Amino acid sequence: MAARTGRSGDAQGQLAEYRRKRDFTKTAEPSGADSAPSEGVLRFVVQKHAASHLHFDLRLEMDGVMKSWAVPKGPSVDPSVKRLAMQVEDHPIDYNTFEGTIPKGEYGGGTVMLWDQGTYIADGATIQEAEAVLRERHQKGDLKLTFFGERMKGSWALVRMKYSRDGSSSAKPQWLFIKHRDEFAAESDIVAENTTSVTTGRTMDEIASGKSRVWHSNRTDNVKRTLVRQTPSGARAGTGTAATKTASSTSAVDNAGAIDALTRQLEPMYASIGTRAPGAGWNFEPKYDGIRVLAFVAGGEVRLVTRNGKDKSAQFPEVVESLRSLGAKKMKNYILDGEIVALIDGEPGRFQELQGRMHVQEAHIIARHRTSTPAALILFDILAAGDDILIREPWEKRRKRLVKELGKATSPQIWVTPSIQGDGDKMLAQAEKLGWEGLIAKRIDAVYEPGIRSRSWLKLKIESRQEFVVGGFTEPRNSRQHLGALLLGYFDRDRFIYVGHTGGGFTGAGLAEMFRRLEPLEIAASPFEETPKTNGKAHWVKPQVVVEVKFSEWTGDGKLRQPIYLGTRDDKKAKEVGRESGSMQKKTEKKAAPKTATKASSASSAVSKSTARRRILAEPALDAADEKKPVRRVRTSPHEAILAQLEEIESKGADGRVEISPDIGIDVTNLGKIFFPKNALTKGDLMRYYVTVAPLILPVMADRPLVLKRFPNGVSAPSFFQQNAGDPPAVVRTETIHTQGGSTNLRIVGGDLATLLYLVQLGSVSVDPWHSRAESLDHADYSIIDLDPGPRAQFKRVVEVAQWAKETMDSLGLHGALKTSGSRGLHIYLPLPPTTPNEAATLVAQIIATRVSEAHPKEATIERAVKARGASMVYVDYLQNIIGKTVAGAYSARANPDAMVSTPLEWDELTEDLDPREFTIETTPARFAERGDIWAAQMKKRNSLRALV
Repeated sequence: MAARTGRSGDAQGQLAEYRRKRDFTKTAEPSGADSAPSEGVLRFVVQKHAASHLHFDLRLEMDGVMKSWAVPKGPSVDPSVKRLAMQVEDHPIDYNTFEGTIPKGEYGGGTVMLWDQGTYIADGATIQEAEAVLRERHQKGDLKLTFFGERMKGSWALVRMKYSRDGSSSAKPQWLFIKHRDEFAAESDIVAENTTSVTTGRTMDEIASGKSRVWHSNRTDNVKRTLVRQTPSGARAGTGTAATKTASSTSAVDNAGAIDALTRQLEPMYASIGTRAPGAGWNFEPKYDGIRVLAFVAGGEVRLVTRNGKDKSAQFPEVVESLRSLGAKKMKNYILDGEIVALIDGEPGRFQELQGRMHVQEAHIIARHRTSTPAALILFDILAAGDDILIREPWEKRRKRLVKELGKATSPQIWVTPSIQGDGDKMLAQAEKLGWEGLIAKRIDAVYEPGIRSRSWLKLKIESRQEFVVGGFTEPRNSRQHLGALLLGYFDRDRFIYVGHTGGGFTGAGLAEMFRRLEPLEIAASPFEETPKTNGKAHWVKPQVVVEVKFSEWTGDGKLRQPIYLGTRDDKKAKEVGRESGSMQKKTEKKAAPKTATKASSASSAVSKSTARRRILAEPALDAADEKKPVRRVRTSPHEAILAQLEEIESKGADGRVEISPDIGIDVTNLGKIFFPKNALTKGDLMRYYVTVAPLILPVMADRPLVLKRFPNGVSAPSFFQQNAGDPPAVVRTETIHTQGGSTNLRIVGGDLATLLYLVQLGSVSVDPWHSRAESLDHADYSIIDLDPGPRAQFKRVVEVAQWAKETMDSLGLHGALKTSGSRGLHIYLPLPPTTPNEAATLVAQIIATRVSEAHPKEATIERAVKARGASMVYVDYLQNIIGKTVAGAYSARANPDAMVSTPLEWDELTEDLDPREFTIETTPARFAERGDIWAAQMKKRNSLRALV
C-alpha cells in the first residue's frame, strides 16, 4: 500500500508552533525536518510526561503530523469515566520514539515514558479513506476511533467541548476522551495497572535516574567497536571447512578474529530433509517458522546475522536488548544459534508475521512493529561461551551447556527450545497434536558443522510447505491489480523445473509489493526447462525471488496441489531451492490403518496446547494405547465438486462463479485475501470450511433470520453490522420481518448452501441466527445461557460455572446442549417445543442463571452493568433470548485471530483440560467427521416446561 502523501506540504507549517517553543541548540528533540508519514496505517502513541505536572500525552498521526492532546489523568477503560483532554501543538512523527529526559529549563522539561503505542483507525472507515474521514471529523470535533495498541484497545470517542467563554484565541480547545462499551471496556484502572514503558520496561524513576540518559533521539552512531580482538598469531588451526577453522582455531571468543571477519566466515549448520523418522541416538526439537540467525554477544555489542550474512540487529531491538543484558549479567561473550520468531499471543507464529519487520530501516516503524508484532529469539545451540569454544563438542554436551548458561536467564524475548528424546514416529504424532510445523531430529553425538547441510540434523515436516522460486507471473483479471498468479519452480542443479502457479494468500499490499520486486527482473523468454501453459498472458522473470508456499500434496506429475503463498524469503538463495520430500504426517497416515476414534481419544483432542506441551516435556514417550488410535483427516462434506471449484478459483488468483447446481450459482471474489493474518488463512479457506461443514450448520441456520457482521478486509480490519438484506442475488432467501415497533425489514434467512456462501462472499465470518424462525417470530424453539467471562476470568472458571449450570438443570429435570462460544466462553442451549413464547424461553434461562449466581456469588453474576461485575467473574447472561439478539450458531467460525469455531461438546468433555483454542476452522472438520453431529443429537429431545411448574 502506498504511503499517504496528501498533505505533507502542510505538515511543516503545522509544526511552526512546536518549533517556536523549542531551542534545538539546547534540546535534542526532533525538529521534524525528516518526519515521514507511515505506510498505509496510522500510528498513535501515548507518552507519560512528568513536566511541571504529571500528565499523559495522546498523539494521533494525521496529515503528516501527530495531533496531540494533554490528558491530565490519562486514559480510562471505564465507559462511565470521561477524561479531560486539552489539545496542544502538533508534534512531528519522529517524536513517536521519544523516551527519556528533556533538559530542565527547556519547554516541557522532565521525564517522558513511552506508555503505549500502536495503530488506529476511524470507526467505520477503511484504511484507504481513514485519513480523509479523520480530517473531517476532527474539524467537527467528533472523533470515533479504534486503537490497536498494547494497552489501549477497542473503540473510543474524542469529543470537543466549547472554547473558553471569552473567546480568546489562546484558549486551548478542550475535549473529552471516553471509552466506548465493547469487549475491551472494564472497571479496572489501566493507568494504575501499567506503570512501565512498553518499549523498555522501565519505570519513570528508572528513566529519570539517568539509566536512559538525556534523550538524543534514535539516531545511532555507527558501531565501530569490534566484539572480539584479533586472533593471536600463534593460534592453532583446527580442521574442517574454512568456517570451522576460523572458529575452532581460537582459545576464547574475546581472542577470536574481529567481529566483521567472524560473521562473514562463520555460517550456521543446516538440516537435511529427512525421509523417515530416526530412532535411538536422536533428540527432537520443534521446527520453527522464522529467521535463522547466529547471535554474537560480546563487549556490550550484539549482532544477529542471517544465513546470508545480513545483520538484522536494527530490526529486532527487543532481542538485542535481552541478549545485551544476558552478556552483562553473565559477564561472558557468546555465539548462539537460533531462530527469530513472531510472538502471537505469547506463542511462536508463522514467518509471514515477520515479513514486515525484516527490511525496515526507519526507527519509528521499527518501534511500531516492536509493539504490533513482537519477536523472540528461540535458541537451540551454543557455539561459544566465555573462554570455551564448543563447536567440536558433541550435540549432547552443547545442549547441556546451553541449558546451564541460559536455562535460568531466559526472558520473553529469549527462549531455549525444548528438546525431547524418544522414538521418531511417536514424536511426530505428538508434534502434530501440538500443532508444530515439524521436527528437527539431531544426533546426540554430532559436532557442529558450520556451512554444511548435514545428515546429523534432519528436518521432518508435518505439513507440506517449502520454498520455491518465482519464474514468472500472469496478468491480473477482473478487479485484481498488479498480477494474477506466480509461476513457481525449483532448481535441480542447472535445470529450473516448473511446479505450478498460485494466486492465493495475497493482500492488496502484498500484490503491489510482489509486482515491485518482479517488474525489474522481467525477461523475454521462459526460464523454466519446459515452458508451462498458463491461463493468462505470462511475464517471465529472472528466477531470483524466493517465496514460501503451503500446499496439500505433490501430484503424480510433479506439480503442487492447492498451493497458497505465505511470504517472501529474502533470507534464502534461489539456487539453493530444490524439491523437498513430502510431509511426514502424510507418510505416517499412509502407514497407519484408519480407525474410528473412541470417545476417550476424541475428548483428548480438546486438551490445550500448553497442557500438551507440559506433558510432552514430562512424558516424552507415547503410551502404546495412544499409538493405536490415529486420528483420521477426512472431509465431512459431500460437496467435493464445489470445494474443487473454490480451490481452482483461488489458485488462479481470479474471481469466478461457484456452480452449486445447474440452476444455482454464486459469484465469488478475492478468495486469496488474507482473512486471518495470524495463520495466513484466506477468505477461500473460510469458504471451504463452510462448504465442508454445510451438512452440519445448514440445519442450525434453517428458516432463521440472520444478522451479518461483515469483515470485508479480514478480522484485523474494521467491521460493521448489517441487519437488512441489501440487494442479494435471487438464489438467496429473504423474508420481510415485522418488528414489534411496527416497522418492516427485508432480512436474509438461512437454510441453503447458496445463502451460506453469499454470507462469506460479503465478508461475514460467523453465522448468527435468530432464536426464532421466520414463520413464527414470537416463538422460540430453544433458550440460551451465555457464559461470558470477565477480563480476568480464566477459562477454568467458565468450566466451573457451566458445571454448576448443568447441576441446576439436572435438579429441575432439564437437559441442554453444550458448545464453545468460539471465543472465551461457553453456550448452553435448552431445546424447547416450537410453540414456546419468547418470554417463556427467556424465563427458563433466567431461572437457571439466577440459581447459579445465588449459589456461587463470588464466581457467577447476572448483573447487567459491566461496572458492577467483578473482573474475574462469569456473567451468566440469559438476556440473549430477547427477540432479535443473536449469538454465533453451532459450527460457526468466529472473527478472532485463531479462526476459532463454536464447537459442540459432550458434557463429559467439560473438564479443566478443555481449551477452546483447539477448535479452529483447520482442526474441527476432522473432529466433526469422527464424532458426527453432536449438536443435532443433543437438540433433538425437547424439554417440557412443566418441569418448572
